[in-house]
Amino acid sequence: MLKKFMELLNQQNMREQSQGFMEFFKYAVGMQLQLAVMADELQGVRQQLSQLQEKQPKQVKENLMNKVEHIQEKITDLSECLSAIKDHLVETAAQAVSAFKEKGKSEMCRVAQKGISGVKLALADYSERLTGGDAGLPKDSEL
Repeated sequence: MLKKFMELLNQQNMREQSQGFMEFFKYAVGMQLQLAVMADELQGVRQQLSQLQEKQPKQVKENLMNKVEHIQEKITDLSECLSAIKDHLVETAAQAVSAFKEKGKSEMCRVAQKGISGVKLALADYSERLTGGDAGLPKDSEL
């Protein structure tokens, strides 16, 4: 569906919009790949923490394990958010193609703009949750 939408935008001499839409999609895919790498690295950290020598106080080890687990939960949440964004973009592309067939270029543009606005709002909301005071991410000094 994305391919059809991109072709349609290009046919309508809307290359800039086509590139912008694909940038959103590629951003979501790229972030998911980076999150997968981070999740793998955190799994390695958990394994290393579980093998800490007995010299380390149990409380320190447990605190670090809790922090790593919390970060893994945030990664999972963000990955799910990005997956929903990708799905939303694919649905927006399908709706835009359908709108073009039914009502023409201006309706296609309206549908696409509305879909992109939804993505921007979702990213801003999630960014706020991650960086806000209640995000709960550990600071470097806490690790």
